[in-house]
Order: sequence, then structure tokens, then C-alpha cells
Amino acid sequence: MARSAVFLAIFALAGGVAAQTCNTGGIYSAQFNRCYQYFTAPAQFEFAEEQCNLLGGHLASVQNGQENALIQSNAANSFKKSNYSDYWIGANDLETSGTWKWTDPSVTWNYQNWQLGEPQSGSDCAIQDKGDGTWSAIGCTSYRPYVSTTCPTPAPCPVKNCVPSCDQGWTYFAPTDFCYRVYHNAKWDDAEAACVLLGAHLTSVHSETENTFVANLASCGIKEGNPKDLAWIGMHKVGQDWVWTDGTKSDYINWAPKQPDNPGKENCVETAPDLSHDKWYENWNNEACSTEMRAYICKKGSIHV
Repeated sequence: MARSAVFLAIFALAGGVAAQTCNTGGIYSAQFNRCYQYFTAPAQFEFAEEQCNLLGGHLASVQNGQENALIQSNAANSFKKSNYSDYWIGANDLETSGTWKWTDPSVTWNYQNWQLGEPQSGSDCAIQDKGDGTWSAIGCTSYRPYVSTTCPTPAPCPVKNCVPSCDQGWTYFAPTDFCYRVYHNAKWDDAEAACVLLGAHLTSVHSETENTFVANLASCGIKEGNPKDLAWIGMHKVGQDWVWTDGTKSDYINWAPKQPDNPGKENCVETAPDLSHDKWYENWNNEACSTEMRAYICKKGSIHV
């Protein structure tokens, strides 16, 4: 009888999906084939990691924006009575200052969601904000609640499943293994916030191929139009640097001639998906973030099932 009660409790937590494969109290995600467990008792970073190890897991690693949103959403409920507004995840640069990685060695560092100005030098362990899912770096001897990630039992965690797909309405792009969707009529900050609510960010662009794909996706066939007919992407200026909102490296740039200009006044970036007769086609322009553009492009990780 007791065992049945435990099973039903876990089943309710997981929404009835394969929860029997998690430790007691764990929340199963079929999308990521992982179990997430939320510990309310505050602990220092290294002690929290040791406790996760005892369960056969690690402090939570985050593989993409969808998983980041999932962890934050569950935390908002699991930690709603907590006095803390944030909690440990497994990101740290304890081994080499400035080189961030996960405590789980099987997960590569290919996604990050730092708040603006983070991570700060000298703070070596990461917390996720319960409200918006962004990350900050703090001292590892601070006390925080924490989230663990474990593989379900007996099924092993897959390295990578083989059939990618996207949520309805999104477009899959095989060269990047990401999903994209165009929305309309927003200022830059509002566009980024809308993407984040969908587990995404305004799109980053890392190659000529991706740049062409993004432009074609946002195109509406306009040959001549006003400057507001362009489309927001995720690059913006922070300090003296142009960076992506998804935290990826700025390893590809495609500015239009004589751009960027108007320093300090135009800190957000748009792409020209139309005006094909113009030499700005598929090129980027910096614009005032308060300008409402015709379109913006969100980007998030694909689903592997």
C-alpha cells in the first residue's frame, strides 16, 4: 500500500508520463529523457554536487533554451515557498577561470543564458533566477537551493536522438539543428521577451548559410519599403561589444556598408530580408531598440524523439 502511494505521488508530479523511472520526487521530461529533482535545503555548491552524485546525477546541466525554460518553470513551483529567488545549476569555472563548463562531464558547453554583465570575474559558480531563468555567477561557498539532473532508470540517457523536429509552426534548419519562427510587429526588447517565453531567443547567426536561411524565412517579397520593413535578430550592443542574446559567440558578422553607425543611439540589430535590388539585402543594420519592426525571428533547439 505504501509503495502504491509513493508511485501515485510521483506520477502526479510528472503529469503522468513515465515518472516511475525517476527517483522519488523526481520530475520526468520525455523531451529530454531526464529526471529533474528540486532540493529546497540550501547548500554550498560543492556539497550540492556531492548530494546529486549520491543520487547518480549532477547539478543540472542545460542543453538549450527549451531545457532552460523547463527547469525554470518547474523551479517556480517547487521553490515557491523558498526565501531564495535563485538556485544552483551545474555551471562553473572552478577548473580554469573564465572557462565555463558543467559538473556533468557528458554535457558539452554549447548553451548559456547569462544576465547582462554576467558572469562577473571572481565568481565561479552559477545560479539560475527563479523568475526569468537567466543566470548569474556568485561565490561557490554561498548557500542556495539546487536542482539535480539524473538519467531515468533503467533507461540510459541518450547521447543524441536521431529524428529532429520542431513545435508546430516552427521551421527546422538541418545545418544548425535549430528551429526558427517569424513573428511580427515588435520593438527589440519586446521581441526578445516574447522569444524567451517560448523557450527561445531572438536568432543568432553563425554562418552565411544560416544568414540566408533567416533572411528568406522573414522575407515577404517587398522590393521597396520603409526602414521598418526589416527584421530584428538577436545581436545587440553591450558596452563596446556586439553580442547575441543566446550567449553564443559572435563568430559571424554581415554588416551592411558603413554600418554600424550612430554609436550610443542604435544598439540593436536588424537584417534586411527583402529589398533584393538593394545592396543591403541579407545585410545587417543597427537601429534604435525602441523602433517597432515588421518582423522578428526566434530561434530554439530542435526536439529529438
